[in-house]
Amino acid sequence: MRLCNDLKGSSPVARPTKLMNRQQIWESWEKFASSVRDVAEAEWCQRKGEVLKFLRRREPIYVGDYPLKTVIISTIPAVFFVTFFQFFHFWQWLFNHHSTEPFVYLPAIEVHLFGCLPHQVMSRWTHPILDVLAAIPYLVHFMLPFGYPVYCYYHRSKMGNTVEPALRAIWLGGMTASLAVLFQFLFPTSPPWFNESAVYSADGTVVGFAFNEAGFQRIDALLGLPLFREIYSNAPVTHGSFPSLHAAFPFVIFMNGSWVNHGGWKYGLFHCCWISWAALYSHHHYLIDILGGISLVFFLFQFYYKVWNPFTKRKMGDVKYSPLKTEHAV
Repeated sequence: MRLCNDLKGSSPVARPTKLMNRQQIWESWEKFASSVRDVAEAEWCQRKGEVLKFLRRREPIYVGDYPLKTVIISTIPAVFFVTFFQFFHFWQWLFNHHSTEPFVYLPAIEVHLFGCLPHQVMSRWTHPILDVLAAIPYLVHFMLPFGYPVYCYYHRSKMGNTVEPALRAIWLGGMTASLAVLFQFLFPTSPPWFNESAVYSADGTVVGFAFNEAGFQRIDALLGLPLFREIYSNAPVTHGSFPSLHAAFPFVIFMNGSWVNHGGWKYGLFHCCWISWAALYSHHHYLIDILGGISLVFFLFQFYYKVWNPFTKRKMGDVKYSPLKTEHAV
């Protein structure tokens, strides 16, 4: 009863106080917002002329000896690949392409061509040292699409003093990956680890298969960590054996000029052989997958040099007037 009387006595005073506090806070916020708006408008009026002058400038912005527009164009295939690859299941739903039954004819083709299955020959004898040697190029592979163009840009003085090798690596790497993932979307092909572990029901439906880290499960067991299982369990494309991008991108590097200060073409060729062996040893690819990836890269390079490429337009040295010409001209 006493508590009720205290509350009744205090409520008429407390309510107006709370209302006044809210009103003061709101008025303070309006003053602050108004002052910020006034400052922004004054700054815009002062800087508007400079911004419009910058947008209307006729001289293009250059990255090295190529316009920024050309640099952006070189990234289009790579952006397409990343978008298509990361949202692979969305494109399957959008185009009503939900086929989960891959083509399983690659082993028969290999037996017909080579008389054996080369990946089984390569993995007939396994050892922890060989497992580690096979895992190294696979882990490095994920950094190559980003690291190699930066390498080319940094060493451009030894590559003709131009950024074209870096742009060419981005363009052809993106084109290779884009065409490969489109082929894998239209014609899904199962890798060796799937064909050798899949369990089928009486009507031919797949009811189970092994984990897709394949031979690298031995590395996970050696480390005591699910390293490769985490990498490949999150991959959106399961049936993307042909063509092999693991073999394709090192061949892009080899064809592009390889590593100019670190072994040159010899290391580039060694890298191609190393990751090709690792792909066979780990049962991630057939030999025909590797040959398909290399052939795709070779075709794209021939198309680049003999038919068309986006970098044959005017370079900065060809522009009659540019304030940066004397600084960057080749």
